[in-house]
Amino acid sequence: MNIWQRSNIFKQLTNNIFMGILLDKTTDCPYINFTEDGFLEIEGRSITEDPFSFWQPLLEWVENYTHHAAPKTHVNIYLEYSNSSSNKYINELLRKLEDSHGKNTEVIVNWRFEEDDESVLQLGKDFESMLKLPFNFEELETEKERTRRIKIKNKKSGNEAIITARYWDAIVRNGHGEDYQILQEFS
Repeated sequence: MNIWQRSNIFKQLTNNIFMGILLDKTTDCPYINFTEDGFLEIEGRSITEDPFSFWQPLLEWVENYTHHAAPKTHVNIYLEYSNSSSNKYINELLRKLEDSHGKNTEVIVNWRFEEDDESVLQLGKDFESMLKLPFNFEELETEKERTRRIKIKNKKSGNEAIITARYWDAIVRNGHGEDYQILQEFS
């Protein structure tokens, strides 16, 4: 069973209604948050043994997105590590966005990397040299952000969960923040 089948939060294109994709990261697949509002986030490690099964639905989503893209598209990429197979798919994803850049959307790539991580910085520089997209590079202090957690409670069901601050940001950005109450923040 692949990540798409395991995920109960995967939203897909159904009945010609365009929706986003939200996947929490695993040990070998990155966090994904693609919204129809023009925010595409990839964060974490991408070392899946079956890159086609993971990345192909994302490429199809981006292809669909480019036909009715938001006026501005922000692509936030923050990789801890990515293997060569994943890099090929990320390149293809960015090329699809490059084709619509300046036509029906303005695309900005925000390439984030951990402080002193020269290999991930160089990967971003390589993509920048191959593409005609504007890139912003941001070095991040990561230890504090990686450990930040939030305890939330679903207002309807009463269920509680401790999630990452990044996952909470995605919930809010996707318009579901009102469904939850923040109970506690951990540093």
